[in-house]
Amino acid sequence: MKFFLLFLALLSIDLSVKWYLNIANIESITLIPYFLDYFLTKNTGIALSLFSSSGNFTQILLLVFIFLALTFLTHTFLKTQDKFQKMGLLLVLAGGFGNFIERLLYGAVTDYLHLRIGTTSLFVFNFADFLITLGAILIIFIWIREGKNV
Repeated sequence: MKFFLLFLALLSIDLSVKWYLNIANIESITLIPYFLDYFLTKNTGIALSLFSSSGNFTQILLLVFIFLALTFLTHTFLKTQDKFQKMGLLLVLAGGFGNFIERLLYGAVTDYLHLRIGTTSLFVFNFADFLITLGAILIIFIWIREGKNV
């Protein structure tokens, strides 16, 4: 039950922040000089804007693929007994569902944190992307700890 409540809390935070930023009309600002900016953008693609200029068929295929991946991860979450792996999967699922819901409703995902080094732009991401990355790192750490082949 505690995992489900944490999932709902993280999902709610993600969707609430995206909703607020979409209606707030905040200008782009530097949050951490030479490193992090607030920059609102819409991403119709996936990581690093892959497939962002694709047509409707590809977008539908993308939604189906993401749904199947989330279904598989949910099944894995329900099966696993390791609490750390469960936590990693929960983070990936909360972020994944946050981005999936927004993509399903609006056709794009709201990204708002622009990571850069000086004037070199790296990528723009959101809280859900952060959760997915953190969860994936945790799962990989567990695999390494247990000696599993990746």
